[in-house]
Amino acid sequence: MNKYEDQYYIVFKKYDEHTLYLASLQKTADRDYEYEKLDLGDEPLYFENAYKEQDKTNPSPKKIGQFHMNMDLLIVHNEIREKLKDFKIDNFQLYPSVIIDDEGQLHDNYWYFSIYKEFDCVDYENSEIRNYEENVDDHKIRKYIFSEEAMDNIPEERRLIFRPMNMNIGHTIIHKKIVNIFKQFDTSALNLVKVSEWHAGTQFR
Repeated sequence: MNKYEDQYYIVFKKYDEHTLYLASLQKTADRDYEYEKLDLGDEPLYFENAYKEQDKTNPSPKKIGQFHMNMDLLIVHNEIREKLKDFKIDNFQLYPSVIIDDEGQLHDNYWYFSIYKEFDCVDYENSEIRNYEENVDDHKIRKYIFSEEAMDNIPEERRLIFRPMNMNIGHTIIHKKIVNIFKQFDTSALNLVKVSEWHAGTQFR
């Protein structure tokens, strides 16, 4: 382990009955928004409750909060965006988004964490990777060790938020400086796990 694993956190959704899980509308899914740089002049991304039908019988509707996740990427309220917008982060943009609640009301003060290019930062020799093979783009990561050389070569501000390259899961990884900003708000929908303490599956405990 090196110093960097203690500086970064993996962002997971909170797995409980109160969490609102978001799915993209088809017109958003068709844009390949997970890995494409988005044109800020285009329309927003649209998301809704992934379990809308099942939740119709739920006497306590799931609330829209300040943080949500779609797959492994974040959607944050404008208040968080205001704290992040001046950072110069590589391959990252905050993109306008709309959450549609179960009554059909639009909540348009949200921003999607668009990480459109992955960061080649994993130390393959020292990380724990299941059935490791060279020259593949979907390594089954079990535990991260970052390449000190890759990290040292990029100024800290430019790597405050990233997704590691060539992993089977597109984890969103954020620096502790971003975590400290998040904690000024209600992070109850998130599970923030320090990289040095994470091993595949620990996020479910």
